[in-house]
Amino acid sequence: TRLKTDLLPTELHNMTRFALSIVVALIVPAAIATECLDCGNEAASDSPEEVLEASQMQLLQTRVSSKSNTSADEPSEEELIRAAVLSALPWWDIVPSHPANISHDYGGHVVRLFPGGSAPGDGPDRLQKAEFFGYQDLDPVRDICCPGAPGPVLANVATPELVAFMVDKSDAKRTDIGVLVLPGGGGNIVVWNYEGIEIAKWLNSIGINAFVLKYRVPAKDQYRKLPLIDVQRAMSQVRQNATAMGLNASRIGALGLSFGGGRIVDLSDSDERSYSVIDDADSLEFRPDFQLLIYPGGPIDGPEGLHRLQPPTFIASARDDLCTSAEDVEATAAAISRTGQDVVDLHLYSKGQHGFGNCKYTASGHFELVCNWLEEAAMFIRRYVLEEVW
Repeated sequence: TRLKTDLLPTELHNMTRFALSIVVALIVPAAIATECLDCGNEAASDSPEEVLEASQMQLLQTRVSSKSNTSADEPSEEELIRAAVLSALPWWDIVPSHPANISHDYGGHVVRLFPGGSAPGDGPDRLQKAEFFGYQDLDPVRDICCPGAPGPVLANVATPELVAFMVDKSDAKRTDIGVLVLPGGGGNIVVWNYEGIEIAKWLNSIGINAFVLKYRVPAKDQYRKLPLIDVQRAMSQVRQNATAMGLNASRIGALGLSFGGGRIVDLSDSDERSYSVIDDADSLEFRPDFQLLIYPGGPIDGPEGLHRLQPPTFIASARDDLCTSAEDVEATAAAISRTGQDVVDLHLYSKGQHGFGNCKYTASGHFELVCNWLEEAAMFIRRYVLEEVW
C-alpha cells in the first residue's frame, strides 16, 4: 500500500474567522427556520443550541484521538466548527439569487438514467420545490466549508441524468478510459459546474472520457440511498455503451468529491443492486474498476466495515479541511487497505481546506500544494490503469 503524506506544518486557524463561522452556522440557520413557512414541523423540533450540543457529543464519541493532543473531555477548535456545520443542516434551505437566465453547461450528450422519467426509490413527499440551477446568496455550510467557492449549483433534482464529455477521437492523448464523476454538495445540492463540469474538462485534457452524474437531491432520511441507486445505474449504462464509444469496459472508474466521494465508496462496497432490474444495462457490473476520492465526505457507511475488495484507490485531501477531517480520510484509506487492496495512494496536504476541486478556487485565493493532486491523480491513472512502465 502506498501512503504518501505531505508533511508540512499546519498553521492554526484564524480565531476571528472561527468565531464568525460559529455565528453564521447558528444564527443564520435559526433565522431561516423562523421565517420558513413550509419547512414542516421537523425543522423546528430542536433549537440550534440543542442540535449543536448533540452534534458535539457525537463528534466526541466517534473522534479518532490517536493523533490528537486534545483532551477527550474538550472538543478541539476544528471539532467545534464541524459541529456548527452539522447544526446548520436541519435548517439549510436553498435561497436562489440569480436563477432565471443561467443555462446548464452540459457540453455533451445528455441521457436520462431511467426510462419514462420514473426513478426507483423516489416518493411524492421528497421534493417540495421545483428544480433550481443558479447561485446561492445564503449557504451557511458552504460559507464554513469553502467560503467563496464559485459557480452555480443544482438543487431539488427530480430527474437523474448522465452527461458525457468525450475526448475527440483525433486527439493523440485520447485513451479508452471512462470516468464517472460525482460532484459534492452534502446530499442537499449538486455542485454542478465546479465539481462536475470543470472536473470533466480536466479529465478530457489528459485524454480521459468523462461522464458527470446529475443525481437526485436532497437525499435525506428515507431517501439517503437515492444517490447510490443513481450511480449504480449510471455505471452500468456507461459499460453498456462502452464499445460504441470506443471505451474499454474494464477501464471504467469513478471520481467523487466530498459527498460524492463517500458515495463512490458505498458503490464499491455494494453487494447487490439497490433497485429492481429495469433492462439489459442492469445485468452489467456497476462497481468501478478504480476510484478517485477527493476530500471524500460522508457519511461513509461504516468505513471499518468495508467487506468487499476495493478497487485501486487514489485519495487527496487537506489536513486543515473543516468538513472532512484528516482522521476520517486516513481511516477510510486504512479500511480500504484492509479489504486486501494493495494500491491505496493517499495524499494529505497541509493546507487547502475543503472544496478545492480543480484548483480554479482555493480558500486562500492562490496556488496551494494541494493543487498537485491533479498531477498525482494523472500519474496514478497512467501507472495503475494504463499500466505504463516507468
